Amino acid sequence: MKKIILSINLLLALALALAPACSAQAAAGTPAANTPAIVEMSADLGPCSVLFTVNGKDGHPLYNAKITTRLKYGVGGLKRLDLEAFTNANGQVKFIHLPSSPKHPIYFYVGKDESLEIIEFAPDVRCQDEKTVVLK
Repeated sequence: MKKIILSINLLLALALALAPACSAQAAAGTPAANTPAIVEMSADLGPCSVLFTVNGKDGHPLYNAKITTRLKYGVGGLKRLDLEAFTNANGQVKFIHLPSSPKHPIYFYVGKDESLEIIEFAPDVRCQDEKTVVLK
């Protein structure tokens, strides 16, 4: 009985000793582990999407830039949906499931500190779009 318990303890110690090495090798093998995930904000109103990349005047991505929009939909545009998201470390945020034929233009307000840019998104022209915004 003592031999069985000793063998089980030995196997557990060996497994615990090898576990960190295996997980470190698995993490090192995936290059996407170091890149931050793109923030996605869903409107659940259609198939379109827009990916924003926000850069500063020096060309570097801006972290935590705020992007907001108000979608008007329904009969006469009476229903409204406000969306707000902040950029990741790469200065990116993606708005998904936007309406493909809105009754009113879709404007996105991109801001950080005192800078503000207004970007128009036309999903009826280009449903899957990418916008690069430079804040001054």
